[in-house]
Amino acid sequence: MDVETARDTIAAEPPPRLRLDELLRELGAHDAEAPPPPRAASLTVGALVDKAAESGFGFLIGVLTVIAIPFVGLSTPFGLAIALLGAQLMVGRRQPWLPARARRRALSMAMLDRVLVLLARRTRWLARLSRRRWEPVIQPRLIGLGIVLLALGLALPIPIPGSNLVFLIPLFMYAIGILERDGRWIVLGHAGTLIDLALLAAFGATVAEVLERLWRWLT
Repeated sequence: MDVETARDTIAAEPPPRLRLDELLRELGAHDAEAPPPPRAASLTVGALVDKAAESGFGFLIGVLTVIAIPFVGLSTPFGLAIALLGAQLMVGRRQPWLPARARRRALSMAMLDRVLVLLARRTRWLARLSRRRWEPVIQPRLIGLGIVLLALGLALPIPIPGSNLVFLIPLFMYAIGILERDGRWIVLGHAGTLIDLALLAAFGATVAEVLERLWRWLT
């Protein structure tokens, strides 16, 4: 094979993708300019969990994290949902359990399309930096503890613009680490958790005072 042919072959190779992208595509999400093929208008949360199989925790946490980014006023329900998943990792569950009512909840395909577009545009570089490595550090119980702490922080109604990202970024690192079996992202998620705990310890009194004043103003 000459140099030009090899160059053409490399150029024809598709860009690397995260497993999160691939799973969303398998579920019917669409991010191309052309209209999507015939598909159902919505998908249940239960179908999301079942499709992800053993990677269900990373998949669900990743999707919930990305969905939570633009919803500033809805951090509490997203945080509690992610905390539930983290608690299940802590107790050793292999696949996530959700109440029947939550499994029946429908997610529109249009929303999954937006999540896929966001991932394809903003996190393409992550696919190049993610691979299977450092697997001994992937300890589900410890990861679950970190996820619970971050998710409870996310659930706090902190009236500071952009404060949710402090918790969402390490949560997304955990999700990528679980899905890609990449221990380096898990270590970064642990580091982010420790930083967030230090920030909460340093500014906890200030946040509590702000929340108290807000409550007094509302009542």
